[in-house]
Amino acid sequence: MKSNNRLLSKDLFGSLNPKDWPVSIDDFPIGTALVGGSVRDGLLKRLRQKPDLDFVIPTKAIEFTENLSKRINGTVIKLDTNRDIARLVVDGWTLDFAGQVGNNLKDDLLRRDFRINAIALKLENDPVIFDPTGGINDLENKEIVAISEKNLIDDPLRILRGFRLMCELNFRLEPKTKVLLNNNVKFLGNVAPERIKAEIIKIVNSKWNYSIWQTYSELQLLRDWSDKYITSTRLKSNDFISEVLLAGIPLARLICLLSDVGMTRLKFSKNQIKRAKTLRFWAKKIDNYGLEKLSEDERFQLHVDLEEDLPSLILFLEDKYVHEWLERWRDPSDALFHPSSPLNGDSLQKALQLPPGPFIGELMRHLSKEKAYGRFFTNQEALEVARKWTLENSPFL
Repeated sequence: MKSNNRLLSKDLFGSLNPKDWPVSIDDFPIGTALVGGSVRDGLLKRLRQKPDLDFVIPTKAIEFTENLSKRINGTVIKLDTNRDIARLVVDGWTLDFAGQVGNNLKDDLLRRDFRINAIALKLENDPVIFDPTGGINDLENKEIVAISEKNLIDDPLRILRGFRLMCELNFRLEPKTKVLLNNNVKFLGNVAPERIKAEIIKIVNSKWNYSIWQTYSELQLLRDWSDKYITSTRLKSNDFISEVLLAGIPLARLICLLSDVGMTRLKFSKNQIKRAKTLRFWAKKIDNYGLEKLSEDERFQLHVDLEEDLPSLILFLEDKYVHEWLERWRDPSDALFHPSSPLNGDSLQKALQLPPGPFIGELMRHLSKEKAYGRFFTNQEALEVARKWTLENSPFL
């Protein structure tokens, strides 16, 4: 990556494809600049087709956004009236407009979190990069450097965002910045839980390598919401797993980072908490007793509980189990890894003259388990197993 010059500015401007934007640069007031993630990602050649665009305009950002929205039929969301920030949503694009903070663009950029996020593209007749903190140099060095400790404390979410950027970009935290994050992690508790949750979701869905876990182990940024029991020591890294297991990574990481109570405090959904709690239960049980020590009924229940989320559990297993478990999970006809009753409730009620109710559910579970362990092979055999179990267990007989 070249230093800040006209050639680099032209290259960045071209990669941003402003002709595809839902607004024209001519609509912007003099002094407007593009800032933040789209500039950073454009310099790194990792832009999405419709990147989120963040603009700084000299003044009256909300008023400007509302007027612009009327012309292009967009939707306006006032993000922060005190700080004069609004969002314009149109045709799948998200554009944020913020009033300049300070006397000039430099003042504004110096109030941001990390130097790689403090690079601007001034939208003049000949757009030019403005990099007062040295963010381009940090991009070259793959390093995340905080602008100042005060900036982190002003919005403590930035402490977690630094780690998130490390995960997403595969950068390293500059040593002094790492110290700043560690020293100020206590302030994260002052941040709205919904904002922390949004960062965590991005973190668990990003690409990690082993060094990421090492850094997190040092910082423990989520210590106030974590479960001391579950650790990442047995969780496999992206570097060593197959493509099929990638879908299991976010949930597996989540139980390493947060406790059930922590997820509740951070406003995760009931379904997310339930899935995490179930995975955590079986991961702990296997870690404590070993897979071989699970009883037949426990092993069956594991697959009932985790049929959809089994890739997440496989990420915690010893290597000798991974291939077999993955292959069996990928086989929809595997009766243990995909438990199901060979007979439905209606057919069982009719054949055995049973009333509806929870007993039918218990009977179907028994049939699912017997099928999983290969104790019958035809539906007629299944009906005989059901008849025998009903005679032994039915409260109606």
